[in-house]
Amino acid sequence: MEFAQLGYEGASVGRIAEAAGVSRTVLYDHFPSKHALFVELLRSQHAALLSFLSGPIASEAPMRERMQATYDAFLRFVEERPQAWRLLFPAHPPLDPAVADDYRTVRAESNRLLAELLAPDARLSGLNPASDVGRIIFAIHIDAMHGAARWWRAHPETPRAEMVRAITATLWTGMGAAERGEPWVEPD
Repeated sequence: MEFAQLGYEGASVGRIAEAAGVSRTVLYDHFPSKHALFVELLRSQHAALLSFLSGPIASEAPMRERMQATYDAFLRFVEERPQAWRLLFPAHPPLDPAVADDYRTVRAESNRLLAELLAPDARLSGLNPASDVGRIIFAIHIDAMHGAARWWRAHPETPRAEMVRAITATLWTGMGAAERGEPWVEPD
């Protein structure tokens, strides 16, 4: 995937068309610009990531099992779709302001949807998911997952199960308080 390997700025519509086995003209018949093609790819890969995550999060399993399954699903996405991962989470931010806005829009939508799915667990622990503290905790979890995935990409010899165990050991401490009956009490 040209955009994943070279970033938006380095991607060439000519090379994309050639890799797809079509002419640039045919590609432009379907997408009026490089930016439109990029946005479509970004949205489709974002939807694929959410489909990996939504099942485990929304299951009826106990919270710890749901969280482990979600961590595993996230890493399975990284493992099975490395180019999609690189497209969604590039190593360097894009220079083009419109593309940077596209990333912000997709991530904001992702965060909103995942927060909605996790809201019942947050409320169970006494945490208002819409509060500043709730949003901060959610952001910490998301960034921890992204950091773990980046580390794993640099250390592919580490089994996915080991990654899930490490992530669970790190992130479960806070989320597990709900199941242990330790409600979150937001300080005044």
